[in-house]
Amino acid sequence: MTAIATAYDIDVSPVEVAFLSQKVENLIAGAPCGVMDQLTAACGQRDRLLALLCQPGELKGTISLPEELTIWGIDSGIRHSVAGADYGIVRTAAFMGLRIIGNYKYLANITPEEFENKFAAQLPAQMSGEEFLRRYDGIADTVTFVDANKTYPVFAATRHPIYENARVNRFAEVLLNWNGIEQARLLGKFMYESHQSYSDCGLGSDGTDELVKLVREFGPDRGLFGAKITGGGSGGTVAVLGSTDAEPAVLDVAHRYAAMMGHEPYIFRGSSPGSAAFGRLIVRRN
Repeated sequence: MTAIATAYDIDVSPVEVAFLSQKVENLIAGAPCGVMDQLTAACGQRDRLLALLCQPGELKGTISLPEELTIWGIDSGIRHSVAGADYGIVRTAAFMGLRIIGNYKYLANITPEEFENKFAAQLPAQMSGEEFLRRYDGIADTVTFVDANKTYPVFAATRHPIYENARVNRFAEVLLNWNGIEQARLLGKFMYESHQSYSDCGLGSDGTDELVKLVREFGPDRGLFGAKITGGGSGGTVAVLGSTDAEPAVLDVAHRYAAMMGHEPYIFRGSSPGSAAFGRLIVRRN
């Protein structure tokens, strides 16, 4: 998108690039994704975490990792498109939960305590599209719809963004008030909880679950503190948090995984800037 805008001399801000890219995915590719990946790809900064509030897409700044910590990505080798059924079903289920709860524009604005005390009991674990449409008519989402012939994991999909928002905020608080490597265990706890919550929605996979399990088994004694699935789930890459000297442990995890799954995973190290910081090069024919 940045290259196209440059080629046609169109002045588009990095945030606009992200939202236009999301629009292409939603309306052209048919992927019911949010804007997190696009904002990161457009506005990200090297070796910093991007703080986003996706309501619908507000940049809150960046947060650096302490010098004692590093994040790796281990590719499970399992491919799953965000356009696939699983992701769309879970997103639809979350909007169904929002409709049942009512009076909130975003699930993430509900605290975990409010959810447990006021709403959890009224949400079914599973609900057919037919029953939902009979009782509630439809959902507010603009890129998904409730299919009468499908069954949706309403409880888990509704619970996930509520607890995930709380975990992300606590993760950021720990980093902003860093007191030493001992706090890395708490960050890892949040990552493991996030992974389990995503799996509860139906977005896990044998490969990513195995990678997280291996990281957990190696643990802090090998310098590994946490791991979680990333992206649209049902495969893809697992993010691993560890000490800066934990590369040997990450390699051991990858080799152990290869022996079990028959796939030697690619390992991502470090991070690059987004397209705005990366810049562009214009080549013109004489």
